[in-house]
Amino acid sequence: MRKVAFLIAASPTDAFYSQIAALCARMRSLSWTRWEPSVHVFVGGDRRDDCLRGWLPYLTNVNICWTSESRFARESDWAQSDDAIRLAPRDADVLVALDADTFPITGFEPMLDRVHDTAAVAGVIAHYPTLLAFEFDVTSNTFSVRTGAGIRRESLREAWSRLARGLTDVPLDFAHAHTLMGPERPPEHRLTPFYLNFGVVAFPRAAFDVVAPRYLTFRPQVMARMRDTDFSGQVALTLAMADAQVRTWALPLRYNFPNDPVAEAMYPGELEQVAIVHYLRTTDLNRHRLFTTPEEYATFLGLQLSGANRVFREAVTQTFGTRYPFARRGVRQT
Repeated sequence: MRKVAFLIAASPTDAFYSQIAALCARMRSLSWTRWEPSVHVFVGGDRRDDCLRGWLPYLTNVNICWTSESRFARESDWAQSDDAIRLAPRDADVLVALDADTFPITGFEPMLDRVHDTAAVAGVIAHYPTLLAFEFDVTSNTFSVRTGAGIRRESLREAWSRLARGLTDVPLDFAHAHTLMGPERPPEHRLTPFYLNFGVVAFPRAAFDVVAPRYLTFRPQVMARMRDTDFSGQVALTLAMADAQVRTWALPLRYNFPNDPVAEAMYPGELEQVAIVHYLRTTDLNRHRLFTTPEEYATFLGLQLSGANRVFREAVTQTFGTRYPFARRGVRQT
């Protein structure tokens, strides 16, 4: 069987450990006929925290790697995020960078097959042009960009050119559209390079090996050019893939479907076929708490939910039932 490695960056909190425990349980419940999965969690933070001890019974066969304290002190949460790339296992045929707040609804081996067979990096195009903190000016048709040097006006293409300068000379192909921006928006607002929403990103082995070192080099430099650094990883990955000139595949939204009413309205067909839900929105549920205690789990089960959130909860109850699945001693709330 081929091997797929799931790479998850985490902090040492009940929120992360509970999400990963739920995710792993769901992974084990899926039918794996062609792929042998493994889960690798990269944790950064205070190693003295005893939070992990209570969750270990539910993290069986999970490979846990702690980021060095010195690197975490310098780089904070980016330390473990970079370690997920730097220290990824060498024997996997496909590697999938996965957010902890994702939950498979169905099996997705056909997607892994295609990633492997076509040697293409695969992911869902980002929802919005979140590489910038911006306000749009309808008169000048430009964005007010808050950079480290202040506020300037530039188009999205100009912003990408600025961020790429000195990192790659490969022209960016604006061949994709942001997934949650409708056709009523002009093309210059919607079109984007192969700029992925983190959550589910799949790499064939050969592509990972050429993209990873570029990403690790680019990310700190991109971060220094952005005021909102949360998305510097997404931007750096775009530039690294372009520079490495790897093949790419824009996944249908079903493989990283957000619990977002805009997505549900725009992609009803994808919701009907959803393979992986990304429960990143907190409007209707608290993703940080729902698996942490019996009380939070009961609250989650009693919510009035619709769309992707309801699909997510149905898969959760299919996996665990209505009884809280993690019987453990008292947990520290986060």
